[in-house]
Amino acid sequence: MRGKITKDRVIDEAITEVRSILRDIEENLRDIGRDLYRAYQDSRVVGECPACGGKLVIKYSPRNRSTFVGCSNYPDCRTVYSLPKGANVLKTSCEKCGLPMISYGRPRQRACLDPKCGKKKSEIEEVVGKCPECGSDLIKRSGRYGEFVGCKGFPKCRFTCSVDEVPDG
Repeated sequence: MRGKITKDRVIDEAITEVRSILRDIEENLRDIGRDLYRAYQDSRVVGECPACGGKLVIKYSPRNRSTFVGCSNYPDCRTVYSLPKGANVLKTSCEKCGLPMISYGRPRQRACLDPKCGKKKSEIEEVVGKCPECGSDLIKRSGRYGEFVGCKGFPKCRFTCSVDEVPDG
């Protein structure tokens, strides 16, 4: 600005500096990549697995094209929680079980990552009839979107209906 250094000299010094930085990046490419991958992996951890103490990690299933939360100690630990489409895992923890809370739906709602949190075993497996498709028991269930009736033969039998539409039998 004061005219003590020429424009060409400033450009030459900048080129030298940029080349030095690029050379450092090239020499440390593996370390930089490893550190970036580790930081990415750490950003996917949402809590501690209640079953084994491992890390609960947000994962993606290309098969189902959905995200879920699973234990990092898989296959030794098979703890898994499904995530509704568009759900965000929050930094807050559930007061009942300590798992992370999630935000989902329109309008946004908050719930525990574990859909069974706070429910008794008897509430989860209340038999309300027989399945018209396979003959197994129909069980009253409670999901993130409310109560419904599903076949106990799941996943082989996928019969479901609303609580109001329970078939006789």
